[in-house]
Amino acid sequence: MTLIPTGSRPATRVGAPTILAVADTSERVGLTVAMLDRLSGAGTTVGLAVARTDRTPSPARIRDATEGSRQAGLRVPVLTARQVRSLVRRHRPGVVLLNCSGPLVETLSCSLRSVLRRYRPVVVSALPALSLPAAEGEWLHRSRVDLLVAHSRREVAEYSALGERLGVRGEVGLGSLPLGRGNADRGTRRDRVVYAAHSGAPDTERGRRSVLLALTELAESRPDLEVVVHLGHEPGNRHPFVESWRSLVRADLAEDHVLVFRSGRLSDQLDRARGLVAVGSSPVVEALAHRVPTLVLTDFGVGPGQGNAVFEDSGLFGTLADVRATRFRRPSREWGEQNHFHPSEDDDWVDRLRVLHGRSLRGELG
Repeated sequence: MTLIPTGSRPATRVGAPTILAVADTSERVGLTVAMLDRLSGAGTTVGLAVARTDRTPSPARIRDATEGSRQAGLRVPVLTARQVRSLVRRHRPGVVLLNCSGPLVETLSCSLRSVLRRYRPVVVSALPALSLPAAEGEWLHRSRVDLLVAHSRREVAEYSALGERLGVRGEVGLGSLPLGRGNADRGTRRDRVVYAAHSGAPDTERGRRSVLLALTELAESRPDLEVVVHLGHEPGNRHPFVESWRSLVRADLAEDHVLVFRSGRLSDQLDRARGLVAVGSSPVVEALAHRVPTLVLTDFGVGPGQGNAVFEDSGLFGTLADVRATRFRRPSREWGEQNHFHPSEDDDWVDRLRVLHGRSLRGELG
């Protein structure tokens, strides 16, 4: 087992760090490789591993997540927590980036502090893509992290304030999400409406049926539009929305061909999208990055459970009646600047990490 050097250059700067990054899902692999690309530089060696859990992505998903980055085409090992500790003990990286679930970050960060005497790496962890309102659990699981990377000005403010109340010592830095940008030309025909299905929202059969029936009404009233239910990367034959759709078809409440169900990258569906509909969560932010008008449904409530609390005051909220009428929206500029759409030059997490690494080399980290 070796630290796979996925990006190294001849050292020209004293103290350039060796970085080990660990992620546990395909989404976090994508975030991690974007962060590693920001860190790659003269004398820096980076290694990427995927943690073995019940959500470990397949090799194909890992390849897909690393595509377009400096880690593309390189072997990414899948390691247990014990193997990660062994890797750290053997190679002593100067920085350990833990982009994993909160409990796994807690397990690994606690063990890293006691791997070797007189060895103290800088420990970094990024929050999930949408992490508002600020949650005590997210911070407490990362209480031994030196640098917490948040993805919006609002997240930085809320997690900094929460950290002070909880008494945790880690810094909070700002780092942009790796949001894609639309590739379609201005003349591209916008003839698709996309519903970003989430298996847990709405979380009832009745709720899923109401969404599907509204989409069916839209498709039947607007034959010029392709109405797509995007299932993410989940297996289509087991997705709750597919099962709900089959029950509607069996009950003769809908015709099978009216809606199109697709899996894979959401970005593949956005270049022709006239609008995106979702209950909440990261697909909304991705659609906005592609300049696709969006509708965040409030029919099933607003809150952390729906993944849409972050969109309050954005101007994006609407209902299934708006879906039927194809009334999509764009966010207010003020909301965007505070929530994930700040200028990338405002990011400060890399500078904060460099300062922390210097302190680590001088033995100044606790």
